[in-house]
Amino acid sequence: MIRLFPGLSAELDAAGAITTGSNDPEMGDRSIFVVRGGTTIRIPVWWTGGFCASRVLIEHAIRARVREIPNVTVRERTLVTGLLTGENGRRVTGVRTLDGDVGADLVVDATGRRSRLPEWLERIGYRPPKESVVHSDVRYASLVALPDPSFNPEWMIVLAAQATRGSTVGGVVLRVENGLLHISLGSTGRRNPIPSDIDELRAFADRMTAPVTAEALRRSEPIGPVRTYHVRTNVRRYYERMDAMPSGLVAIGDAASASNPVYGQGMSVAALGADALGRLLAAEGGVPGPGFERRAARAVAAVSSGAWRLALTEDLRYGCRTEGARTPWTARFDAGYRDRLERAASLDPEVAAAFNDVLNLNRPPAALGSPAVARRVLRPLRDRNPGPLSATVLAVLGVS
Repeated sequence: MIRLFPGLSAELDAAGAITTGSNDPEMGDRSIFVVRGGTTIRIPVWWTGGFCASRVLIEHAIRARVREIPNVTVRERTLVTGLLTGENGRRVTGVRTLDGDVGADLVVDATGRRSRLPEWLERIGYRPPKESVVHSDVRYASLVALPDPSFNPEWMIVLAAQATRGSTVGGVVLRVENGLLHISLGSTGRRNPIPSDIDELRAFADRMTAPVTAEALRRSEPIGPVRTYHVRTNVRRYYERMDAMPSGLVAIGDAASASNPVYGQGMSVAALGADALGRLLAAEGGVPGPGFERRAARAVAAVSSGAWRLALTEDLRYGCRTEGARTPWTARFDAGYRDRLERAASLDPEVAAAFNDVLNLNRPPAALGSPAVARRVLRPLRDRNPGPLSATVLAVLGVS
């Protein structure tokens, strides 16, 4: 995202976000934890180039940047209803809207997981792409809260925060702009809804998540409503494998690959797809040549496949049902190795760094199976010497 919008981190910092330029002397040492039951992984290296900000602030800053681009026009509240094509139907030449047709040399579908592009392709005579579907039945609740003045923990981010290994419920706590907390509780494959009442949500966190999440909820007050969400399925659409596809059309982000949202990788995948598309266009002099749409579909698939596989591996751990394109056997194999990797990462800084790189999509999942990492993962855990647990780790684990 920073590569797409140079200087964005400084703008977020000026708006109150927490960044590596926030002049916080403790910033480089503030710990980040991934907690799954009794496993705590400390990953301070995540702060290299990172920032903590709400989605509202990030999207506001990006939207302002886009509006400043001289040849960009933003059309508000414009509903697209279909595709325009040339006379032979082999090229997409724009989109239909309720306000009239809009012509284009290249149409990019970034409409998210509810994209209607497969339906529109059928209308113009193309077979839609094959899909992989995961019935994850995701439910989550999110809020922004103001912490009590006396609540000043060492951690900056807590991820997963499951009370026990194998629990289907986890939590996320982020310290965002202007001293606020973003708190989310989410579940995969759990039929019961997550409470939207703050008192009920606090009681739910006490029962279902790690103590760190429950403490953050108890020691803060919401500054707005608790918002709940329900996502029944996650879908990957294989546009890169279509037998025939019209030119002048590309899908990116969730429109092409929408993973389980509780893993928090949607914005990263969208940014990687936009960057890949931009680099491909630049290599062609800004004018899409013959076969561009297939090259673009492959480029988008290449940068999104890692996040899809990570999410699929997690979903399979919770017994989620899949359909469509066959699930790779390696995704099922990954679950056991991932358990051991997480335990090793809680004790081995080098494994933790590799885990962090993959989790943040800086390296492909295959990097976790490299000989250098695998040797450290498969070593007996008793051979590790992590040193004494810090007070922060003990607090995150709920140990006094």
